[in-house]
Amino acid sequence: MPLSAYMSPHSQDALEDLGDALSDLEKKLCQHFRRLEIAGKRGRKVPVLLTPTMQEALDLLVSKREMCGVVPGNKYLFARPQACSYFRGSDCLRHFAKMCGAKNPESLTSTKLRKQTATLSQVLNLSNTELDQLADFLGHDVRVHRQFYRLPEGTLQLAKVSKILMALEQGRMAEFKGKGLDDITIDPEVGSKVTHCVVKDPEFCSSRQARNPSFKPQNKSRAQTEGL
Repeated sequence: MPLSAYMSPHSQDALEDLGDALSDLEKKLCQHFRRLEIAGKRGRKVPVLLTPTMQEALDLLVSKREMCGVVPGNKYLFARPQACSYFRGSDCLRHFAKMCGAKNPESLTSTKLRKQTATLSQVLNLSNTELDQLADFLGHDVRVHRQFYRLPEGTLQLAKVSKILMALEQGRMAEFKGKGLDDITIDPEVGSKVTHCVVKDPEFCSSRQARNPSFKPQNKSRAQTEGL
């Protein structure tokens, strides 16, 4: 990142112009983060969001450049002492991924983290416009990286279709009348515990009741049992 990109003035003009179109939360987020733009692949502009803590750390880094031996001609924000080069973000990330004790440090790369963000974002059911905004922020071309923005069929069934099955199992379908899958909120733990059974094996039921005090065996006649 060039030092000039970080030192460029932070404008609030856009926020003031679009203030009426934003919710209170969105306005607060705009004031919380600082947005920069850096050059990406093929000349694309890639936005960078900085939290207040990040800004404080970078302000300190800039103020101590001379003390740390950064030469005046070095134009980079993450400058190397006594050189005109810079620290590569990917190298730093790889180094600290190994140092932190992660089980799979090779998975902690900027490329894989961007792809992971794109993949997981699909559970949000983003609109095409929102999808374009996220892809642009991640430095992706949706036409090239579309596979990372498409929810796999298995995940789709787990995350969305399973809501219907749970609602059926819990007898709550009427409760969600007129709602889409994204509007249904249902607890998978509710109704998932078996609290009754037909007593065929007393020892089995005794062991179940010892593990789960709420377990109540249900006695049925032989005729009822055979009819199951």
